[in-house]
Amino acid sequence: MKKSLLAIFIALSSWSCMALSLPYRLGTEAEMNKKWDEAIKYYERASLEHPTEPVYRLALERAKISSSLSHLQEARRLAAAGMKDEGKAEYAKAQALNPRDSAISREAEAATSEVAKEAQAKNEKIEFPIKLKTKEESVKLTFPVETGLKSIFLALGKTTGLSFIFDEQFRDTPFSIDLTNMGVEQALRSICLASKNFYRIIDERTVIIVPDNPMKRMQYEANCIKTFYLSNVVAQDMLGSLSQMLRSTTKPTTIIFDKNLNSITIRDTPQVVELAERLIRVWDKPKAEVVVDLEIMEVSRTRLRQLGISFSQDNVGIQYGTPTSSTSGGTTTTTSSGWFNLSGIDFTKTGNYSVNLPLAYLQLLESDSDTKLLAQPRLRGVSDEEMRHLVGQKIPIPMTTFSPIAAGGVSTQPITSYQQQDVGLEVKIKPTVHFEKEVTLSVEIKVTSLGGTGYADIPIINNREIKNVLRLKDGETNLIGGLLRDEERNAVKGIPALKDIPLLGRLFGAEDKSREQTEVILTITPYIVRSIPLSTEDEKALWVDVETPSGGSQGEMEADVMERPLNALDAERAQMRRRVQEPAAANQVSILPPSIELRSEQEFRLAVNLRTENEIGNMSVVLSYDSRLLTLKDVAEGGLTRLLGEKTPFLKNIDNGSGTCTIGFSSPVIGKGFKGGGALATLVFQTKASGECTVSVSSVSAIGSNGQPLMLQSSSSRVIIR
Repeated sequence: MKKSLLAIFIALSSWSCMALSLPYRLGTEAEMNKKWDEAIKYYERASLEHPTEPVYRLALERAKISSSLSHLQEARRLAAAGMKDEGKAEYAKAQALNPRDSAISREAEAATSEVAKEAQAKNEKIEFPIKLKTKEESVKLTFPVETGLKSIFLALGKTTGLSFIFDEQFRDTPFSIDLTNMGVEQALRSICLASKNFYRIIDERTVIIVPDNPMKRMQYEANCIKTFYLSNVVAQDMLGSLSQMLRSTTKPTTIIFDKNLNSITIRDTPQVVELAERLIRVWDKPKAEVVVDLEIMEVSRTRLRQLGISFSQDNVGIQYGTPTSSTSGGTTTTTSSGWFNLSGIDFTKTGNYSVNLPLAYLQLLESDSDTKLLAQPRLRGVSDEEMRHLVGQKIPIPMTTFSPIAAGGVSTQPITSYQQQDVGLEVKIKPTVHFEKEVTLSVEIKVTSLGGTGYADIPIINNREIKNVLRLKDGETNLIGGLLRDEERNAVKGIPALKDIPLLGRLFGAEDKSREQTEVILTITPYIVRSIPLSTEDEKALWVDVETPSGGSQGEMEADVMERPLNALDAERAQMRRRVQEPAAANQVSILPPSIELRSEQEFRLAVNLRTENEIGNMSVVLSYDSRLLTLKDVAEGGLTRLLGEKTPFLKNIDNGSGTCTIGFSSPVIGKGFKGGGALATLVFQTKASGECTVSVSSVSAIGSNGQPLMLQSSSSRVIIR
């Protein structure tokens, strides 16, 4: 028998040692004190002693990741201080402890190398599929005296072996230019840019020259289609911003998105598609990631003291008559019927009376208890996303409602349902990572516990809650305390007057004194695991023309303006020719283009421009069109009104039933108006049926800044629908 008991004792001792391994306990203690290297050493020993125990392997992995973060923070500090060799050693330790995180190696290479190497995205230029084949790579032509523009193109074609065709609206104006030592396409761009034309490549040896205006651009420009697959941004969310940035007054960019593939497809000119590609590359960045270390400690202390004489009941009773006793099941019950014979009543005998006195108990009790609850959760999440940590239990809370038994009756039937209430420790954190290596944390801590029961045994829930927003540096620890609860109760029970006698009062009463203190302390430390990857290319400005640059060929982006060779004499001559060709300034409202050919069910735009020599304080223009052939979808405010101020009222009233539209503006400053030329509005039409109509100005009403009426001329636009 003794041998059996000894064997059982040895087995239990071995099992307890296995469950409470000494290296594991030492490793846990070192981890609590943030001595990561010691914790790793103890956890490795525990894992070797018990290789089949998964708890030890998980603890070892957790300690390695924590140590890796610690060495990573130290490496960043050393690299920022210029100590690259020491920082490189710390990066190596961090990578050895967490080899699966490739971001550490990339960061180490970028921070410690002599020359920072950034992975630049390859910017492939969209090229037109048809290339010109010329006899000469460079041009040696000069036209010092003014020559017909058409003759210049023909001379260039004879030299290079190209054939030029001209649009029906091409104007053969006198022109002079020097094309010496220019490439063929550079010469084409120079001529077209100076003469307000653009060219389109038809085939390898044929080029068409077209006047540069919005309608001709829409007619001749070739578009390309490209699909971009997004990795970090939802395509539907990017659609609005991209459409806004690529917006043009000539035509809208066609952009569609695929929700399943998270892709965006764009159709427009190569210049616009390349601009969209650069914008998407800048916007489609992964969110920063952060690890938040929490240490939550709840310390509670309860003190209780009960001292004195306690009575079983609070009253003393006396009655006349002898009580009767009855025994049932070993229990004796004393009762009195309350009925007496009148012949035997004698109030002078003490034997006829019964007295009921309470029992007295001596209470000598004092207790003091301490409780400590410690939790160390580690949360990893992305920037601007909420992380939630909940430790506790769900308590059912009854909720009773009343409903009628029958339809139309009084609500008398109780229906009880239960709502699950979370009780415990709940932490919500929303991090925001900044480019300054700092993290803003929106913290919400809620500590709930059961505080007893109330009416109908419904649980009473104690609640302590704190909300705070703080900004910490990478690796900075902040202490949040103050969730303190201090509850003290004093109660004295006993015989009135006698319990208040000094020193002797405890013989006639009892004192119950209790005090409960609870405090929750939280330390929070954020670690930036991955920042938003930014390159020097992302920080550069994107140069964008207000409109499509004149003279550009299809599929070829214009050379940078700052890098183009300019001839001051040619530029001055071109400017003088423009001044001669432009009509003299007059008070006029014009609709451009003057003529346009379209297909049925096609959207197009007309520009309403204003040119005036006098300051106009306010004006209104009534436009008319054939509502059977055209539908006016919208009127976009031009840039003219913005010159008068941001709060300039702009009037637009569309009536497709009668085929009229009223537009206008009013200067917000009395005595000040608009003078010069500019775009008043842009009309967005939709063709309905085949035919021919005119969009014209029915009436114009303009008042100068001095209050005098002004006369304005007007022009119309001819619309042909095939």
